[in-house]
Amino acid sequence: MASPFAARLRKKFAAVGFGVRSTATQADASVPTITSGTGIPSASEANGSVYMRTDGTDGDDSLYVRIAGSWVAHKGETA
Repeated sequence: MASPFAARLRKKFAAVGFGVRSTATQADASVPTITSGTGIPSASEANGSVYMRTDGTDGDDSLYVRIAGSWVAHKGETA
């Protein structure tokens, strides 16, 4: 059963993608994003951005992080 907290916020956080600001005045170009999609990410997002690949085949190609201006696959383990 989902927690009451998760149930209360689920609809409010559903979005195509969203940014995470560290301050109210942070410039849009430097705001890390959280997005998902198929294939290897190609968008030029801010460093620290996270991309969840919906067609990944294992823990090595399902999650990407933007580091130093490049998308880097997070190497993980499958359960």
